[in-house]
Amino acid sequence: MNEYAARGVGRKSYPADSAPRHGDARHSGASGPRCHCGKPITHTPGKRPRVFCSDACKSQAKRVRKAAEREAQTKKGRLGKGLTEFSKSGDAHDVSAAQSSDAAGESEGAQRPSEQTRADKAAAAGVRRWQGRKILNRTSGINACRGCGRNVLDPDTGVIIGRSSRGYAVTIGLVRCGRIWFCPECSASIRRGRTEELKTGALRWLAAGGTLAVVVLTARHNRTTELDRLSAALWGAPKLDAAGATVLDRSGKPRRNPGAYQRMLTDPAFYGRPEALSTWTRKDGSVGSSVRPAEDGIRHRIGYAGMVRASEVTRSLENGWHPHMNLLVFLGGTLDGTPANGTVDPEGYFTPGAAELEEWEVWLRGLWARTLRGMDPAFEPSTSCDIRGCKCRGKGHGVMVQIIESDDDEALIEYLTKVQDGKAPADSVQVDLDAAAGAALETVRADQKTGRGRKSMTPFQILYRLWDLEVEGTDPGRAEGYGTTDQLRAWWAEYEAAFAGRRAIEWTRGLRRHVQLDGDDSEERDLEYVYEGATQEPLTGGVVMTADAHGAVVGADAEIEVQTVVVGEFYDSVGDLVGTLGGRADHVRVLTAEELAEVQENLAARMLARREERERQARIAEFEADQAATERKRRRFAGLLVQLIEARGHSQAPLAATDRLI
Repeated sequence: MNEYAARGVGRKSYPADSAPRHGDARHSGASGPRCHCGKPITHTPGKRPRVFCSDACKSQAKRVRKAAEREAQTKKGRLGKGLTEFSKSGDAHDVSAAQSSDAAGESEGAQRPSEQTRADKAAAAGVRRWQGRKILNRTSGINACRGCGRNVLDPDTGVIIGRSSRGYAVTIGLVRCGRIWFCPECSASIRRGRTEELKTGALRWLAAGGTLAVVVLTARHNRTTELDRLSAALWGAPKLDAAGATVLDRSGKPRRNPGAYQRMLTDPAFYGRPEALSTWTRKDGSVGSSVRPAEDGIRHRIGYAGMVRASEVTRSLENGWHPHMNLLVFLGGTLDGTPANGTVDPEGYFTPGAAELEEWEVWLRGLWARTLRGMDPAFEPSTSCDIRGCKCRGKGHGVMVQIIESDDDEALIEYLTKVQDGKAPADSVQVDLDAAAGAALETVRADQKTGRGRKSMTPFQILYRLWDLEVEGTDPGRAEGYGTTDQLRAWWAEYEAAFAGRRAIEWTRGLRRHVQLDGDDSEERDLEYVYEGATQEPLTGGVVMTADAHGAVVGADAEIEVQTVVVGEFYDSVGDLVGTLGGRADHVRVLTAEELAEVQENLAARMLARREERERQARIAEFEADQAATERKRRRFAGLLVQLIEARGHSQAPLAATDRLI
């Protein structure tokens, strides 16, 4: 998936007899920018550049585009909007359209909206994300976020803006921040990739005979709650000394105070107790010992193999910040060893009993409330509820649990393992597919969620409201969300300070191995999700511009206009447009599909070389850290050995003097 394909910006198609060509006088740049009808366009300095000469031409172009989109036949995979190994279509070109639909935040259902509706929603969502990133560039206190989509990745190559084979604009060659918490565009790419990974793992687990549980964990909060304190209570925070400096462990890594989530994973009642040997020395010098037998925990009885945690946060006018986490828990597996280091018995999958699941839920509710109460009584969630018809079913609002299991494992295995022939899956299989897809989307795709009404909003809606108020001049009462511009900027700064450095999506150790998946939760993998699609999308034509030319476009907030011109195949007009923005038209060069493919290949090669160098440097740093830790251990053991020798020498001296007297 390329970084702009999901946006669906300016998708156009023209009849064969009216399709523009490079030599067509209608879009020739010899005498300045022109509309697609051939009329010249006059640019007013200080205003956004125009693409059409009149509203009539703009409406006509929109009608042509919609007519072409209605004729398009988009193939879909059964596991959502992106391609996975289980998708029904093997056409690589389906990725762009599938992921574009995914950006609109829709799920597969019995009644699916028309392709035009999906395309319109995808385009609107894509433009909204671009607006949010533009505000992020101006607002963020993080350098990477301020340069995301602005700085050129490789000045020697420049910035490529091309038209994909499916009629979308593709922009590659820009530095991306990869901040899943803060950047709307990067977040969409990362969460899309993570969702496909999670759906694949969830379906494999269901097919093997396992069970899934969707768990939502939250804490009590109000308008006065500080976001960083509440986040630390949920997910932990670095341990600081009296001077405020980070405390390091013996290996040189920062130590952390565990949050309620970490305590949940290590509680003996859940995790169990391993066999332990205790020894002691009696007064007569003999040594005694005892063995404490291993004790099974709740995890053994429910077949816990691991979980995926996805954290998110919203803000409401009434109750302030609301951080919470969605968990997808993998149950029903018999493990040889621990979830982190053991293996799942292929013949040992089972369905946890109702009593065992009830025991787990009761323990989880009690532990969650006690742990948060110990950190701050104000954070303790409710454990009961008397609201009639509440979805918590009277159990309180701190913990919510929903169980998902497959009714027909054999049919699901057959669907997943056999080559798909275009036939619709069985009803039981479709239920599993919808359940896994819905669980993965609910767990991971926080970027698609919005606040309820104008009195609640997500962090990205803070950016969108700032765009509406500061750039569009929208009336505050009509813009989404709430708050003045000063309040919005203060809230965003608080949000950045609380969540910088935290992981939004995390798999417990060993879980990927249990579902036969590779990968990790690193930021490098997140960046791969952001970059990898852009160099793989086939381009039919486009332009390459220098860093200076792109800077002129960015400074005028004209990226969408340039993409619209490229999608319309008016490539020669891009240089004229850049000229009207204060740049140089000769810094834009029209490229053929073959030239674009070569530039993409070179850029991909340079990106790969840089990534390999970063990985090499990381391995060197890790090796040096391990060597330093080993040296510290050696010195510590040497010191202990010296102390032991000295202690023995002092204890033997009186004994030697007594022997001489005897």
